[in-house]
Amino acid sequence: MVARVRRSVVRVVTVAAVGLTGGLVALPPADAAVTAAPARTWGIGPATTTSASQGVPRVLAIQPVGDRIFVAGTFSSIIDPSGRSYPAQNVAVFSATTGAADLSFAGGTNNTVTSLATDGGSTLYLGGTFGTVNGQARKGLAALDTTTGTLRPWNPSVAGTGQVDAVAWSGGSVYAGGNFTSVAGGGGTSPAYVAKVDASTGAVDPSWTPAPDGRVRALNVAAGGSARLFLGGDFTSVSAKASTNKVAAVALTGTGAVDTGFKAAATNAGSYAPVFDLTSDGARVYTATAGSGGACAALNVTSGALVWSDHSNGNMQSVRLTGGQLYCAGHFSGTGSFLGQTRYKLAAVDPATGALSSFAPNVNSSQGPWALATDATHLYVGGDFSKIAGVAQPHFAMFLDSSLVSTPLPPTGLVASPGDNQVRLSWSAPSSDRGSALKKYKVYRATTPGGERLAGTPLATLSNSTLTFTDTTATNGSTYSYVVVATNGVGASDPSAEASATPTGSTTATVPGAPTSVAASNPAGLIHLQWNPPVSDGGATVTAYRVFRGTARGGEDLANPVATVTTTSYDDEVGLTAGTTYYYVVKAVNSVGAGPASAEVSATLGAGKPGPAALSGQLVAGPAVALTWTIPADGGSPITKYVVLRDGVRLVTLTATPGGPTSYTDSKPPSGTHVYQVKAVNAVGSGQLSNKVTLTVP
Repeated sequence: MVARVRRSVVRVVTVAAVGLTGGLVALPPADAAVTAAPARTWGIGPATTTSASQGVPRVLAIQPVGDRIFVAGTFSSIIDPSGRSYPAQNVAVFSATTGAADLSFAGGTNNTVTSLATDGGSTLYLGGTFGTVNGQARKGLAALDTTTGTLRPWNPSVAGTGQVDAVAWSGGSVYAGGNFTSVAGGGGTSPAYVAKVDASTGAVDPSWTPAPDGRVRALNVAAGGSARLFLGGDFTSVSAKASTNKVAAVALTGTGAVDTGFKAAATNAGSYAPVFDLTSDGARVYTATAGSGGACAALNVTSGALVWSDHSNGNMQSVRLTGGQLYCAGHFSGTGSFLGQTRYKLAAVDPATGALSSFAPNVNSSQGPWALATDATHLYVGGDFSKIAGVAQPHFAMFLDSSLVSTPLPPTGLVASPGDNQVRLSWSAPSSDRGSALKKYKVYRATTPGGERLAGTPLATLSNSTLTFTDTTATNGSTYSYVVVATNGVGASDPSAEASATPTGSTTATVPGAPTSVAASNPAGLIHLQWNPPVSDGGATVTAYRVFRGTARGGEDLANPVATVTTTSYDDEVGLTAGTTYYYVVKAVNSVGAGPASAEVSATLGAGKPGPAALSGQLVAGPAVALTWTIPADGGSPITKYVVLRDGVRLVTLTATPGGPTSYTDSKPPSGTHVYQVKAVNAVGSGQLSNKVTLTVP
């Protein structure tokens, strides 16, 4: 029996076909190995959220294009190593060299991106559940310029509520797989589950008609120039051909005929379980398989015969090759979790034999990685995690080839602020530690621009978590220049950009500047806001942020904030109406007062389910149980009823009014210990259960 599959979306990164003369031969791997822990670089945010309904950011697809590493999934921001976040709607791009995001990239979607592919340079193809891209209608498939994020005219459309799980590019065509009834474009319509689309015009090829009988979750263009496309998924057959259960090979051209010489073996302990991902070389096709536990497996690329299968205790989500190793990622975890050895959601094996390597980073979330990608010098990992091998790396990580480990990149954003016989410095962490953890920051000072002596004794040596320093040895009227250097286990970085200041004797603080990079997104039932601190704190620490809301542009009531928070994010979810567009500005506050308002942002509330009520209860005479609860956030749609549960079973349903009810008495509970909860219901559905209240009735 196939175990329950714990995911709803799958991704694939294209591996281009490699032309070889003669027959299929194994491609020799590069002689390389990635580091045991990832580099500290930019990641996917938000790092924290104030509401469970905001959901967990998730990376589902990764596509390298030269130095540009495209990352996609479900998220509303990216985050730098200093914790500052920047808006990004489900698509972002990072530099493999610097680890930093390209903030000028303008591509974004209104919903999840599950898969990415490229034509090798200028175009990035997206698949997913989205309905708009860059504000324009695109249903499940779209194409972006890889440099700017500009939307291409390419516009095939997925029918109904279907979703694209995988995309691949080869020879001027884009191949799509998923859980859809058809894809239409240019007058052509595909069959269910797979489609071939012209990469330039968006026209569907109606003659290319492989016929899987179920969902296609993964695609891989076969290495070795055989003009074949491997399919993986839930299907039990393709075009009613034998031995096409869960994995099959079809022709890239013509009708998409099944390669009947490729007879797929079972990939998980003798069972045919759903295949979530595929990759191949000239000798083998590798599968990430679900099922009873899960497995990373290899099939002969020509015959489909099983070469090896490495069993795990959780679904396998992704497989990728680099540096002579096959990397396997999934939900497996703990003692004996992979090939009887202890691994935590990520492992590496020999591609030829399946023998386990010593690579064993600990991925810290229950879901773990959902996507892998590789190039000649990196392993890229995406998923739900916030740490890998103890490195704080939210949702996206870069493992470097060991030969690339080097001194860190320099600190950025150095600012020098004068005071009374002092200068206050602040800076941001390097965009990458280049594979060796940061150890210290060193501050150097000079009295002439460019005069800092990096070979001499620094003015200050600080911990790797310290991003500010006050030079109290400065003298009023003198001008000082500063640089900051970061160090790791390899050595010292280049210096930061120089900053100068002249203390004046004035200690008068002012209000802070406006918060920066304010962004608003609209997950179901709430509006999520996030921002970065102001460039200037006015000479006094920012202690709070005030959030102001309005229902018209410029209509925020600046006398009455809807919230005052100490973090740089806020979830607005009380007193809102679905379908209404809300406008927001944010002010920073220090000991002097509130600074100017930020730039205005807006978002339209989509209805969601109610939030959880706060429940309390007590025994009263009878004996009876008296319950009271708070009115929860309604998710943007009025609460219509409350359901009270005793021991997990509905006890009573109460019709809601604008003010309640907020209490109920269970007048005749049976003797014994009982657990009570309550949930609110609106037009969208049942909301989250309240906390549990446990009481014993005599």
